[in-house]
Amino acid sequence: MKIMLITLITWMAISGPTISDDRVAKPFIVSGSIKSIGSKEAPDKILVVRDKKGNIQVKLSPSTTIEIHKITTIGDLDGGATIHLLARKQAEQLGTGGARYPPMLVQIQCIVTGSFKPSKIPSKLASQGLVWVSGTLKSVENGREREVGEYRLGTALGSEVLQIEHKNTKVLKKRQKIFLAGYLDDSDRKNRSMEATEILILDPRWKKYPATHDLPSRKPAARKKEGEDPPKEDDLPF
Repeated sequence: MKIMLITLITWMAISGPTISDDRVAKPFIVSGSIKSIGSKEAPDKILVVRDKKGNIQVKLSPSTTIEIHKITTIGDLDGGATIHLLARKQAEQLGTGGARYPPMLVQIQCIVTGSFKPSKIPSKLASQGLVWVSGTLKSVENGREREVGEYRLGTALGSEVLQIEHKNTKVLKKRQKIFLAGYLDDSDRKNRSMEATEILILDPRWKKYPATHDLPSRKPAARKKEGEDPPKEDDLPF
């Protein structure tokens, strides 16, 4: 009898739904605030995040990306920093009296430095000839101007830059506003749980997220269901 009971309990533990169950966990993104951090069992692995629908138990893993965003200026960046600019390229210009003006980046929409991969350019900006330009920042003209590659930057040293840094769980705090991406299990509406793939601590002063991050498109790829095989090719007609 004891053996049957142990077997039954083991079977229930294995077969019971979990957050990693591909039948219920779905790609999900949400913005919310951290209500609490940690639990007795996992003090640095669990968050409770509150969104418009209530609370979500958020599980972290070693592969969860955590980023903190903050605003600085182009003049405060160190020489040699890698930066990314959404701008229009302007070729060398000839002025009166034979003066030459170097190639420039003009109509600069946004500048980002740190852990960043340029996203797809919104169609409205792409139609204006704007492109992402990435390179190493250099100080020229005795520190009065900045340059990336062969291009002089057509912007003031006080221009805003979004600085992005990878961090660990210690940076997370109660009441922090965050953006979450991951896999949601809402099969129990009153006890929603989520496995986080990405946590972004956004800077509310940065108004250019549609150009730099396209947050609505940051859902992770759908998980392949266990045992699912790739579609078979149709049989050849001979």
